[in-house]
Amino acid sequence: MKLWMAMAGGALLALALAGCETVSKEQCQAGDWVALGRADGSVGHPAARIENIMKDCGRHGITPDPQAYYAGWQEGVQIYCTPMNGYNLGRNGTTKSNICPPALVGPFDYAYQLGFRLWSARNEVQQLEGRVRSLESQIDRDRFTLNTTDCNGVRPEDRDNCRNTRERTRDRIEDARFEIQDLRWRIMQKQQELQATEIAVNAEAARVIPGYGR
Repeated sequence: MKLWMAMAGGALLALALAGCETVSKEQCQAGDWVALGRADGSVGHPAARIENIMKDCGRHGITPDPQAYYAGWQEGVQIYCTPMNGYNLGRNGTTKSNICPPALVGPFDYAYQLGFRLWSARNEVQQLEGRVRSLESQIDRDRFTLNTTDCNGVRPEDRDNCRNTRERTRDRIEDARFEIQDLRWRIMQKQQELQATEIAVNAEAARVIPGYGR
């Protein structure tokens, strides 16, 4: 029994370590450090990632080439730090990496802020719409409670509490209806703001981002 538990524990530990690996055994065996560095740089990973790669590959008896990795990583940085990529990251609300060198960081950050401005305007609308859906679901649940609760069927000593609960439920439904009305008005306003933001951002992006809109 103890042997079985030890073996099971070892297997679980191996799985946990495998899940935490920066690179797979197959990637280590392939040894294409330039391609690996390029791939990491192109998605914003820092150059220090090579330290984890060396540890992971070392467990398989393989020694990476840091110089080759770094050469590829620099190529990847050129891909990551384009204005177009910065814009797309911002538009998706993705946190940007700080790997861009001084020569590229200005246009990259400016494009990122343009995209993030668009994401923020859309997110405001989505948040309000989500709140409306949540309130509508709450109203449905409260209506079900009202329709399935018969205070005449409870014990006499519990009827006052039952009626108070029904009254509070009706009040909650009414409050939710009023809030939904207000939210729908705010959604209409935010949608108008979003349209204006889209026009302004698209015009500026077309001006400062090479290849935008093509």
